[in-house]
Amino acid sequence: MNEFFEISKYILPLIILLIALMIILNHFAKREKTKLKFDLIKANNKLITPVKLQAYERIVLFLERIRPDALALRLTKPKMTSKQIQIQMLATVRNEFNHNLSQQLYLSDDTWTAVVYAKEQITRLINFAGTKVDPKTVSQAFTAVLIEMYNDTDTKPVETSVELVKKEASLFFGI
Repeated sequence: MNEFFEISKYILPLIILLIALMIILNHFAKREKTKLKFDLIKANNKLITPVKLQAYERIVLFLERIRPDALALRLTKPKMTSKQIQIQMLATVRNEFNHNLSQQLYLSDDTWTAVVYAKEQITRLINFAGTKVDPKTVSQAFTAVLIEMYNDTDTKPVETSVELVKKEASLFFGI
């Protein structure tokens, strides 16, 4: 029995020391893991931040390009009919949207939903303006009706979406 107490006098402090050492090493390992994770996030942010800023810029540019007055200025050519400009506008909106589809990766779900909604509203408006104008009239008649209809809407989807993109960008970049 005396031998047991003699041995335990040496082993018990050794066990306590090993447990304390394991706790300290575990703490340092967790801190190092957190530090590595932070460094990885920091490095990724250096790469992602310019790309995310570019995504915001591209989406705002897309939205500005699909505004009816911008479409009319860019696409109207002499001797175009209303039907031709309508088809050209619909194709342009679709192509511009498809070109910027990957930008949704960098936008929040709410902002992307607003962008898609703006595109759909502009498409509907173009189609609705097409029903109000004779397809064989000059394109200027179509664009005048389209722009007037857009200006008469209470909530303009393009402007609303642009504001949402700007707000999200300012939150992300702390502006």
